[in-house]
Amino acid sequence: MLKPINEGSFLRKYDLEIGQVSFYKNFLVIEVAEGISFNQEKAKQLSKLIDLHFENRPFGYISNRINSYSLEPMDYLKIKEILPNIKAFAVVAYTNSQKASVRIENMFHPDGLVTFEHIDDAVTWIEGELK
Repeated sequence: MLKPINEGSFLRKYDLEIGQVSFYKNFLVIEVAEGISFNQEKAKQLSKLIDLHFENRPFGYISNRINSYSLEPMDYLKIKEILPNIKAFAVVAYTNSQKASVRIENMFHPDGLVTFEHIDDAVTWIEGELK
């Protein structure tokens, strides 16, 4: 991961089996590790840290897709049950294949995914959605 995106609100970074997760005051940035299959079980592991940092508050979720990993789109419905306080979900996609994957995933995500090409744009959008 790059240096903290919004240093004023940066709380803590975790290096986990699923990847790196950086928590900020009102949002998180996750960089899922290469080759991981992100599913509802991985979301349950992440939920413990989310509960620690956000408790029951609404928060933003930014998936910074710097690595190649798999995700079953149907799991979005289950993940939303595990992480009900996600108010805004952004994806930073860097390649055409990632953007195509997000379009497919968007059909299964209950609230929709917003795609960006730059992490700073995703952060700006997330912060706006959380106001």
